[in-house]
Amino acid sequence: MRATNLLLLFLLTFFCAGVSRAQQIPLLERKISIRAVNRPVDEFLQETGVVAGCTFSYAATVTRGMQPVTLDHRDRPLRELLDRIFSGKVNYKERGTHVILLRVQPVDQEPEPTLFSVAGYVTDASTGERIASVTVYDKYSRASAVTNEYGYYSLDIKNKERLREVTLYINKEQYDDTIVYIRQTGRSVVNLTLFPLHVQPVSIDSTAIHDSLFAVNQLALVKLILSEEEQTNTRNVRDTLYRKFQVSFIPYIGSNLKLSGNTVNDYSFNILGGYAMGTRKLEVAGLFNIDRDSVSSAQLAGLFNMTGGPVKGVQGAGLFNLNLKPVRGAQFAGLVNVNYDSISGAQAAGLINVNFKPSSSVMMAGLTNISLKRTTGPQFAGLNNVALEEVSGGQFSGLLNTALKRVGGAQVAGLLNVGLQEVNGVQVAGLMNVNGTDVRGAQVAGLLNVGRHVQGTQVGFLNISDTCEGVPVGFLSFVRTGYHQFELSADETYPLNASLRTGMRQFYNILSAGMKLDSTQHHTWVFGYGLGSAINLGKRWQLNLDLTMHQPMQENHLHQFNPLTKFNLTAEKRLSKYFSLAAGPSLNVFYAHLDDPDYAQVFSQLPPASLLDRQTIGNYDRSIWLGGKIALRFF
Repeated sequence: MRATNLLLLFLLTFFCAGVSRAQQIPLLERKISIRAVNRPVDEFLQETGVVAGCTFSYAATVTRGMQPVTLDHRDRPLRELLDRIFSGKVNYKERGTHVILLRVQPVDQEPEPTLFSVAGYVTDASTGERIASVTVYDKYSRASAVTNEYGYYSLDIKNKERLREVTLYINKEQYDDTIVYIRQTGRSVVNLTLFPLHVQPVSIDSTAIHDSLFAVNQLALVKLILSEEEQTNTRNVRDTLYRKFQVSFIPYIGSNLKLSGNTVNDYSFNILGGYAMGTRKLEVAGLFNIDRDSVSSAQLAGLFNMTGGPVKGVQGAGLFNLNLKPVRGAQFAGLVNVNYDSISGAQAAGLINVNFKPSSSVMMAGLTNISLKRTTGPQFAGLNNVALEEVSGGQFSGLLNTALKRVGGAQVAGLLNVGLQEVNGVQVAGLMNVNGTDVRGAQVAGLLNVGRHVQGTQVGFLNISDTCEGVPVGFLSFVRTGYHQFELSADETYPLNASLRTGMRQFYNILSAGMKLDSTQHHTWVFGYGLGSAINLGKRWQLNLDLTMHQPMQENHLHQFNPLTKFNLTAEKRLSKYFSLAAGPSLNVFYAHLDDPDYAQVFSQLPPASLLDRQTIGNYDRSIWLGGKIALRFF
């Protein structure tokens, strides 16, 4: 018993679902089968209503004077049956379960006809099936319609020229374009047949794939803005329409109606936004402009411009410009400019410029410039510039410049420049310059310069390179193939000194430290820094000119600044590959502060007995004397 109840419940649910689905089909699209031989029209309509599950409502004048009906209608829509009976002289409207029949006003009785209608079904010639999403349009009036899911269309055309023969264009993807000529007759029933497009398969190159992926009408933002009918027209219609002038409120409400995406305009004015095939002279919008193809002269929008074809002229947008093809001219955006193809001219954005293909332009952005391909022209950014390929013209930013390929020109940044390949020009940074290959020019940084092969100079607190053909200038410079020496020396004031010389032979840095034992419990330290230059005399001889400044101190006490300046002139003889012997005179100038607690016992005793000069200058006791040093140097 329980199983029987479950089975009945299932059958009832299935039946209700089928009824519900049948009720969802519009009355005029319900397929029926009926046959009549010389039946009066009123009787035939009553019988048809029973078969179709509807009631016909009409005035007596609708059927008055009509001939009896003889036909055989098999499994076809109710609308098509009514078209056969009334031959376009009656309009049909659905209201619930009622089909209302209205007599069409005869053309010769209309005082001033304004519209005429064309309706019918579109059928596949090979299968006989009705085709949905077919575009039917009149190129002259721009009126268009798209077939519904049952393949039915209804088109109202403005009747401006009463005697004009109307040309209907029927387009659908994967079908041959079709043209039908009709006369204006108030209401015409025109059923259409389309033939599938037979195309031999061909190989698809990467360019074609790119174009199909990045077509403007396939972008998510465009799909959000456009109506479904306008998107369908864009896909179906392969022809291009032309207009001198158009005005629209939004893309599908305007003088080009729902064919705006297939129309090229000379002048286009969009109150809020517009959608067009292209613009040849001027396009202005309160919010946005979307063009599937090229734009010439000027395109201005309050929010954004999007173009799928080449741009020649000026683009201005409050928010962003997006272009899928080359740009020749200038772009101005409050936030972002994005180009998937090349650009020649200038870009200015409040936030970011992004170029995916080669550009020959000046790039100016409040935040960032990004170039994925070769850039000819300078980049200016408030924050950083990024170039994944060659830059010719320079990069200038408030924070960071990054170039993964060759840079021709200059890199100037408030913080950091990074060039992974050759830089021809100058790198100037507030903090650091880094280059992975060749630098032909100069690196100037507040802290650090790093270069592999430097053909020029480095100026910074710390300079590092593999080879350098110029002179690095800074507190400390290290060149792997340059000048490196570790020195142990003795002079008239400190018997034990150690120093490091690094840089280039023409100009090197010296870091030094020394000590002497005053007693077993007390000793004096000295540390210093200096600069020097080596002159090659040939046959393993060289002459060194060193200028250093030292700070003596007792134990670990540092009370006052007591500079000891030395100018050393030493002759060096290279004894082997790894070490040499050097000796020479020195000129010493020592300023000892009189208020230093260690002055009396330490610093006043530091100068030797023989002095060239000694006098008090302000708070300092100045001593000048000649001395000398002898040193062992290791390479």
